[in-house]
Amino acid sequence: MRLTHRPTARPTRSRAAAVRAGIAILLGVTAATLASAAPASAAPGTAAAPVIRFSPDWSTTVEGAIVANAPVLIDFDPARLPACRAQYAGGDAWSIGVEYRIDGGAVQRRPVTELNSNRRQVKVLASLALGAGTQELELWFVSGDRAGCREYDSQYGANYRFAVAS
Repeated sequence: MRLTHRPTARPTRSRAAAVRAGIAILLGVTAATLASAAPASAAPGTAAAPVIRFSPDWSTTVEGAIVANAPVLIDFDPARLPACRAQYAGGDAWSIGVEYRIDGGAVQRRPVTELNSNRRQVKVLASLALGAGTQELELWFVSGDRAGCREYDSQYGANYRFAVAS
């Protein structure tokens, strides 16, 4: 579902406070990405993590079996959410994340883009850990920028749902 939301009033805070908050968010996103990253290829003798791909042509494919007590990788193409692309001081001031629930539990979030050394957002794989006994993975994507724009890819509000094998 593609929705673009722009707030009617901007929050009031100093430019310095906004920059500090943005840096803190970016550092947190980078740390979360590094902590949650999983290698795309498995070590010899082990199975590779399954990958759920969300392509720019709006197709969704699953490579491998999604099983409980193992990670699943999310490969989301940023071209699916093109509207929220604010710039600030010559760099990208937007990001895209996957929000997900396991068996209808609490909403969790992982980034699917991150800033590179040139201050441009680039695609990254998100690794989602599925616990023992997991039966369903539900996810959707949210793009946002510094100007308050929000855009969603949620299969028209139904969210993407994947059965998890035991």
